[in-house]
Amino acid sequence: MTGYLPVGFELAAELTYPEPEGTSSGLLNASAQVFGIVFTVLYGQLIAAFGDVIANIALCFALVLGTLLTYIIPDDMRRQAAHSKDFNVKPVV
Repeated sequence: MTGYLPVGFELAAELTYPEPEGTSSGLLNASAQVFGIVFTVLYGQLIAAFGDVIANIALCFALVLGTLLTYIIPDDMRRQAAHSKDFNVKPVV
């Protein structure tokens, strides 16, 4: 999933536009570390309690939930609109 990192950083920069890109990318990195630790601990607990099939199904459910949450993010490209306004170019939709 490392290939999705640049896409996520660009989306975060677009959605938090007036803020510096470093702030949004730093928060994304920090939250990825926290979620990684939480999911690793939970996965270990699920394997110990229910076995690997149930643990894998739970992680698949988490991936589907993340995909749905990503899908409902509003299409508000602030940085792109500001850049287009500066150069009198229509924003790409």
